[in-house]
Amino acid sequence: MSSISKVKQSIVLTSTGQLQKLKPSDGSAISITKAQIMTIFGQASNSDAEIKIYNEVGSATAKNLIFHGKFATAANEVQEFKLPGIGIYADVGAYVVLTNCDFCYVAGTF
Repeated sequence: MSSISKVKQSIVLTSTGQLQKLKPSDGSAISITKAQIMTIFGQASNSDAEIKIYNEVGSATAKNLIFHGKFATAANEVQEFKLPGIGIYADVGAYVVLTNCDFCYVAGTF
């Protein structure tokens, strides 16, 4: 029996911005508009790193916060947030705000 997975990794973000994926036809980056986020990975650039994800495009409005992860006591510590069940659903977009974080990416279906 074979299994086909539609789980993908986003493009790695090195600063605050819109979560993106690669367009299959030409490999260019496009914004993710609908996503089932299952895992979030980040590396700290300093202590008290934070990753926030908002269900929106181009900005960060508190009422649209869908994930807030805090981690690290020093630089270069890595953290993987595995979300239980089917994860978190973003139906508008996924805007990511990084604080004291070198980079971040997510895995999920989008």
